[in-house]
Amino acid sequence: MTVPSVASYAQWVRAMVAACHARPGSNQLFDSAIEEPTALLDDLVGSLDLSPGGAYRSTFPDGNPLVIDALARRYRIGVERILATAGASAGVHIVCAALLAPGARVLVERPYFEMLADVARSMGAQVDWLDRDPDTGAIAADALDAAIGPDTRLVLLTNPNNPTGFVIDRAARRALAAVAEARRVPVLFDEVYAGFTGDSPERTLAAHDSPWFVSVGSLSKLYGLHALKCGWIVTGAAVHAPIAEAYRRLENGVSRLTHAIAARVFDDTLPFDAHWRAVLVHTRPRVEARLAALAQAGLLSGTLPASGCIAFPRLPEGWCDDAFSAFAWQTQALAVAPGHLFGRPGHLRIGFGRAGDDVAEGLDRLEGSLHAYREQTR
Repeated sequence: MTVPSVASYAQWVRAMVAACHARPGSNQLFDSAIEEPTALLDDLVGSLDLSPGGAYRSTFPDGNPLVIDALARRYRIGVERILATAGASAGVHIVCAALLAPGARVLVERPYFEMLADVARSMGAQVDWLDRDPDTGAIAADALDAAIGPDTRLVLLTNPNNPTGFVIDRAARRALAAVAEARRVPVLFDEVYAGFTGDSPERTLAAHDSPWFVSVGSLSKLYGLHALKCGWIVTGAAVHAPIAEAYRRLENGVSRLTHAIAARVFDDTLPFDAHWRAVLVHTRPRVEARLAALAQAGLLSGTLPASGCIAFPRLPEGWCDDAFSAFAWQTQALAVAPGHLFGRPGHLRIGFGRAGDDVAEGLDRLEGSLHAYREQTR
């Protein structure tokens, strides 16, 4: 059973999920979020109060007020700078619609989460690339300054980075802020993985660091609550007005029901934090040990990020990531994402936010595939 050749990560995921459904016993080692806490979600849905004065409130004009208030407390920021969205992707669309026009140029980090570039192109913008350091994921302030051109209108980053998991810390962000302010170019930080770092939400929020920064977040990656479609934008003062105007034109997908459930999540996040930590306490040591062993065997290399549920190891020199991904699927029913879909050929993105035994089995299949592929290519 083969998966058709595709040009984009979104297409690959759709094809791969369909193939996994059609192939019982397959293993998805590419998921990029914590598995959904269905029992916790069931409890919240079952106890939702729909009466007046409860969490079930209108989401107009800026979102469920209980969600907005919770985010203001979480980030220690004024409610006037927070806009609730139908997920982080919706937030990225709104920011791009607010700040871009046909003919503009956009700087997108590489390796990248493809949706960022796709959204920019959908606004008629042209994409230029800003390469992260391959070993540390760093973006130097002088590299950002050199990459900004006369028509650059926006910089798009993920922090922590998807696919590598590397973090731009607060000191590094402030160095980038000096460039953004001097060049008067906004920077959007997609922060859907920020909660994994262990730092306080206030410190991870890039919008605190510069009036030219914008932060986008959601409940999807850290808490596995994709079904709620609960995201948000936090704006810097210099870009708030156009983003708020675009928001009120474009955002009509915020669900009154799911954001009422999200408000209940924010009432007490401790069980949801305990869930993702319990997942990673089982999976991260296994991934770390297995990647070290595979590096010792000359089959993979690279650094496991300090936090999170994704990794982006490098294949041996000369190996084709697309060919290896196809081989792993054909021989082991293992789904791993080839790095070229993130702008970095020769790598794989793996995810380990699932049950420990499932991840362990996926790692066994990955090791088997790597050994077999090496033998085949000799």
